[in-house]
Amino acid sequence: MVKVKEIMKRSVITIGPEATVSDAAKMMTNNRVGSLVVVENVDEPTGLVTESDVTTVIARGIDPSKIRIKDLPKNKIKKRTGLVAVKPEDNVMQVAKLMVKNGVKRVPVIDKGKLKGIVADKEILLISPELIEIMSEKLKERVGMVPTPDQTISGMCEDCGGYSDELRNSGNRWMCSECMSDDE
Repeated sequence: MVKVKEIMKRSVITIGPEATVSDAAKMMTNNRVGSLVVVENVDEPTGLVTESDVTTVIARGIDPSKIRIKDLPKNKIKKRTGLVAVKPEDNVMQVAKLMVKNGVKRVPVIDKGKLKGIVADKEILLISPELIEIMSEKLKERVGMVPTPDQTISGMCEDCGGYSDELRNSGNRWMCSECMSDDE
């Protein structure tokens, strides 16, 4: 079975807990990534900040330059419950199940308390397309619901074919945020 160290991205963009959400948004945009690992002492991960965190702050009408990463509600929860992370030697199938169980798309790879890389659902699906069934388990809870055009859903983007947990309806097509940006 494939190990995490074989598919993880070793170059990880990080941010400190004192940085603002605005700083995080700029870093994600400049580096074309969907998340940043929050680190304290250079390579000690304590959390993860995602595009979803940024959009939630903006949607709530909060000035992103006024709120620090450490003050995001999710990061407070993570400190209490622990960061969802994996080890380089972990088996990819188990990581996929862990991600589904915890409802996350990315997990930091940590060895002896130090950040070594990051794995996203995209890397897993690239090497093991058969895992789509496992990764789609979280869709089962939505089977009975018919989404309205203003809701987001999980699934395959009808434009690029990539998997996303945040598909939006545009012209009767469900598209990921990246394709929606290209469409505008």
